[in-house]
Amino acid sequence: MNIQTLQQIYPEAIKQAHATKNPNYFVFEEGHDFLWVPVHNLSKTERQLLQTFFKPKKIGQNIENHVWYEAVFQHQNAPVTAGRFRMIQVEFSSLDEATANDWNDELTNIFPQLVDHFFVSDTYGLIIEAYHEDSLTTEDLAGVFLALDGDFNTYTRLFVGSFFPYTEDFTRILAEERQLFDHELQRSNHEKCHNLSSTSLNYFAEESVKNSYLMRMLYQDWFKSEEDLVEIIQALWNNQGNISSTAKDLFMHRNTLQYKLDKFQQQTQCNLKNMNDLFLAYLLISTFKN
Repeated sequence: MNIQTLQQIYPEAIKQAHATKNPNYFVFEEGHDFLWVPVHNLSKTERQLLQTFFKPKKIGQNIENHVWYEAVFQHQNAPVTAGRFRMIQVEFSSLDEATANDWNDELTNIFPQLVDHFFVSDTYGLIIEAYHEDSLTTEDLAGVFLALDGDFNTYTRLFVGSFFPYTEDFTRILAEERQLFDHELQRSNHEKCHNLSSTSLNYFAEESVKNSYLMRMLYQDWFKSEEDLVEIIQALWNNQGNISSTAKDLFMHRNTLQYKLDKFQQQTQCNLKNMNDLFLAYLLISTFKN
């Protein structure tokens, strides 16, 4: 039995992005989706039948108590008044309660700018990190979590989200980043760590970029006050990322161009010398530039 079938049988059921410990619901999990089935109208027989499909959950039921819960799952304002933040999704092959507690202890060492984290289910967790110029790159995080896998005898895969201002709708952003992550996990299990740059080509080749809230907000955040970067990225793309050729086309000193690229990378974690990152930036300006 899957979520779609249950929704047809129980129209009052609510599809959510997380589990709950609320005794008024049975929670049915399928992938990264959760269906909350109200128990108040169920007969005794229905309850007994549904209990055979619902596994008791020890992990991922207390996330309502976290400070970022409403921002991440209920479209509410972030519990801060300044800053930029990213969400890092972690998919586990297996995780028990004892391992989860030990794993939690390591997070503050890995993420000095950690603001919240919680397990959504037994196999899926979420980390929320404030921006810092020394924030770990996707490549760095792949190495760190590879080491953690050895320490805790598990296997993790990650999606490293982009940094967004605290004023944005993190519920909508997470929903789209989860779609990107799920899409990539279905394509291949070989890559340890994914991000928007590495998944955009495959995913948005199938989806409409213009209808993406995530992509539109990213464009506004990266380029709304950086008009010269649009021209730089277009020139870089035309020169296949070659800095010397790009500087020549722009009548710009190579060191000046390098400085602008380094500054952009520091602010966005987007390395325009990497072709995946360059493609993402080019896709954004091609779609949303007036």
